[in-house]
Amino acid sequence: MGPTAATFRRSTHQVSCKIHEEVAILHTERAIYFGLQGVGAWIWDALEQPRSVADLCASIEAEFDVSPDECQTDVVQILANLREEGLVDVVE
Repeated sequence: MGPTAATFRRSTHQVSCKIHEEVAILHTERAIYFGLQGVGAWIWDALEQPRSVADLCASIEAEFDVSPDECQTDVVQILANLREEGLVDVVE
């Protein structure tokens, strides 16, 4: 299953809160803070429920001025970064 077909959810090893237009995330096992803003914060909010890349892109394209190809590339990259940091998991 490629990254665009996968469904993602927030990891259980984090806590987060919204501060104005940013999201602050604490990885609870590593004791490291992360910050997201812009589309990254928007994606984080959307991942309150498991979402696929296609679902995320459909919502983002409706909200922001971005092409489908650019959206998919950016969303896949953001999710890969969040997954690498242990902040999101792939739903099996």
